[in-house]
Amino acid sequence: MFAVGIRGVVALYWNIWIYALFLYVGAAFTAILGISAIARYRNTLVTIFLFICLSSALYIFGYGMEVTRTTIETVKTWSRIQYLGLPFIGSLVFIFVYFFIASGRKPGWAVLLLPLLISIILVVVRQTNHIHHLYYTELFFNDRSGFQAMTFGKGPWYWVLATYNMLCIVVPAVMVGQFLLRSPKAYRRQARYVLLGVLFPIVPYLIYISGVTSDGIDIMPAALVFSVFFFSIAILSHNLFSLAPIGRDVLVETMADAVFVLDEHHRIADANPAAREAFCSGEADPIGLSLEDAFPLINPSLKSGDRVTALDRIWQLSRIPLPKSGKSSPGSLIVAHDITETDRLMARLELLARLDSLTGLLNRHSWLEAVETELSRLSRKKREGSVIFVDLDHFKQFNDTHGHAAGDIALKRAAQVLKDGVRRPDLVGRQGGEEFVIFLPESEPFDAAAVAERLRADLETALTADEEINDSMTGSFGVYGRVIDDEVDLKGMVARADEAMFASKEAGRNRVTVWNKKVRD
Repeated sequence: MFAVGIRGVVALYWNIWIYALFLYVGAAFTAILGISAIARYRNTLVTIFLFICLSSALYIFGYGMEVTRTTIETVKTWSRIQYLGLPFIGSLVFIFVYFFIASGRKPGWAVLLLPLLISIILVVVRQTNHIHHLYYTELFFNDRSGFQAMTFGKGPWYWVLATYNMLCIVVPAVMVGQFLLRSPKAYRRQARYVLLGVLFPIVPYLIYISGVTSDGIDIMPAALVFSVFFFSIAILSHNLFSLAPIGRDVLVETMADAVFVLDEHHRIADANPAAREAFCSGEADPIGLSLEDAFPLINPSLKSGDRVTALDRIWQLSRIPLPKSGKSSPGSLIVAHDITETDRLMARLELLARLDSLTGLLNRHSWLEAVETELSRLSRKKREGSVIFVDLDHFKQFNDTHGHAAGDIALKRAAQVLKDGVRRPDLVGRQGGEEFVIFLPESEPFDAAAVAERLRADLETALTADEEINDSMTGSFGVYGRVIDDEVDLKGMVARADEAMFASKEAGRNRVTVWNKKVRD
């Protein structure tokens, strides 16, 4: 009988030490995993994982020390030490899963502060239990082969912690489960590891709080070693997981710019709502898909400054390499900025720079540029072209009689008559003051003269219907035309049409003159 008793004591002694040694190694392993992760990846999610590891390591090591103590006071001391980490583990796991599901988006303060505040309250209640006995109603110590085994009566705050820990397992498990159902294949494997990490402690925890383990041994610390291990696999072995938070650090969910985060294989690691609305090829979640499949308009070879069109909008791209994380290749951040209104404004400003502000006709510089382009085309085919020069008659006298406001109206009406009376390819410009020029491509001088005669007649009646002005307006016209070749000089053509216009004035005004050598002489 004595020998049997000795063997039982020795067996119990070594079982406790083997379990304690496993916890010591597990605590060190857990702390090393957290430090390794933060050394490899520097982002919010991994920082949360580090705190999970440190809290778990404190709890695991503290419990290993508790079960191997030989005095009641040291057992109490290590029980208090481990409770500096235990109440925070559930809160940190919840926050960790929230960040994972949210792809690195920063949550509201309540998501961070409320769970941590609950944990702090639980720590305070546990550490002051000797005052109120609301956590442990009473403590019992049994000598177990030289070790002091602590059992206790469970107070109301013990069940608050137990309930809170269960919620911090069940709620994150449901969140990850829903994420698994809707996530693309590229993310399902790492999501499974996160789910395993969340669920692994649930059975050991239920066994412990139910009190069915022999001698009150808590197997929850051992389960946490495996739980942290599964979390670390999700972090350390999947590059997509590390890229999304990096991109999210520079993302604003409500920004109008479309933002894409790509991994090194041009797969979508993240995309904001503006990107999905403007560029997504379907309703499926693009995360994990290749860029070509998810957003066909965004070619991987596009560079900063390139433009694409989507939803009748013009988008200009900026491409930014993301920082390299550990041994993984860097991804990239693509920002598509909607420049539609800017582009339209620039086009409008460019148009305004080309037009005369009063009449809306081409200004002198723009008219010369446009005609030079036409001359280049006509010269290749040796076609004819003609210039009509127009000067309103007695315009200074008109201004003195009716006022400058009426003079502006007269200039606008004259411009409209000239513009309406020519073909679409013909180029009408304001030379300055009350002078106008028209270029008629592929028109010989006499055809141009017929056009000028029609314009002259229309000009006479342009202001007669105006009740305030009720006056006639006439103009003197000069026409010059020739075959356009490489030797043509636009300024020379305008000068000869101008000479013909002066001939019209000398002949009595309100008439059309075609340039010839007599006009020059």
